[in-house]
Amino acid sequence: MLNYRHRRTIIRSGRGFANGRGGGRRKLFFLESCLLVLLHNQAGYGYSLMDGLQEFGFNTETMNISILYRALRNLEETGLAVSSWSEESLSTQRRIYTITPQGEAGLSEWMETLRQQRREIEVLEAAYDAIKRH
Repeated sequence: MLNYRHRRTIIRSGRGFANGRGGGRRKLFFLESCLLVLLHNQAGYGYSLMDGLQEFGFNTETMNISILYRALRNLEETGLAVSSWSEESLSTQRRIYTITPQGEAGLSEWMETLRQQRREIEVLEAAYDAIKRH
């Protein structure tokens, strides 16, 4: 199973647009996490997933689709998603992405880690706010 720490190591390796400043790595991790949530709900193809990203605050009108496909390739390379060619359309074939059992497990772990981090941040905020009141 791919755990959160291992996943972070993969992201730190600098694949895709994660090169450069740490913000890019965090954005890639957030994008991939959002894609896994979308794939958990339903298999999808690139543009349908792009539309789904709007609910997470992405401005998809200005987002380059190549960033999305790069993130999907990263998910495939790490075994968190798989793709296949759709047989639905006779004119244009689409690559359909599906979350894997490993992706489901990884997503579950990440969400629990994020919940724990949120609790820790709330404790820190409360302690800071108490200091400011005195």
